[in-house]
Amino acid sequence: MDFSKFELVWVTNRRLSEDFFADVRRVAQSGRADKILLRESDLPEREYENLARKTLEIIAECDSGARLVLHTHASVASKLGVGELHLPFAKFIASGGNQAVNLTGSNLAKFNGNCADKDEISGIYVPNLMQNLKIGVSVHSLDQALAAQGLGADYVVAGHIFDTPSHALERGRGLKFLREICESLKIKTYAIGGINFENLGEIKDAGVAGAYMMRGFLS
Repeated sequence: MDFSKFELVWVTNRRLSEDFFADVRRVAQSGRADKILLRESDLPEREYENLARKTLEIIAECDSGARLVLHTHASVASKLGVGELHLPFAKFIASGGNQAVNLTGSNLAKFNGNCADKDEISGIYVPNLMQNLKIGVSVHSLDQALAAQGLGADYVVAGHIFDTPSHALERGRGLKFLREICESLKIKTYAIGGINFENLGEIKDAGVAGAYMMRGFLS
């Protein structure tokens, strides 16, 4: 199947790697990843910056054309000249586009309380992240997707679609959920969660712009 216009994104997780930088090199050299999302958002900013800098060096050495996307740390993106940033939904909403707001529990409730990642509810004051950065936002409901679009997100990443060890206690939201978001938004929708090279065709048929995979690139 031709995926030439369908973007594949490797989501890193250094805990799955015996040698993280070797895996970065392997994925970059494979030519299969259009983007690499350096998720590792649990790291302090200085450590994250060092990791991002080394990852950029490896991508450049491989000359693969893969683009690095950073997670949460807008200041690191600015410092390293990375033009794309991924944000959890709550942090994106807290940025308010061009204005910053405090996000309370009642604000989150209007979006069905669907903040699946625990890092979405900590450190959620993030001012002025929209400026000069392409922004992707994780969403877990149609309401969240529409809200992200309304606040100027460049694209959304909808999930999780299939069952995955990353969310072992939650069932995947499924292809119907994914199609609904694709059909309702004007901006691009990407899929994440339990996706591999075996089920990629189902994801593409749902109308998405691409797929995010973690373990799929390492197997």
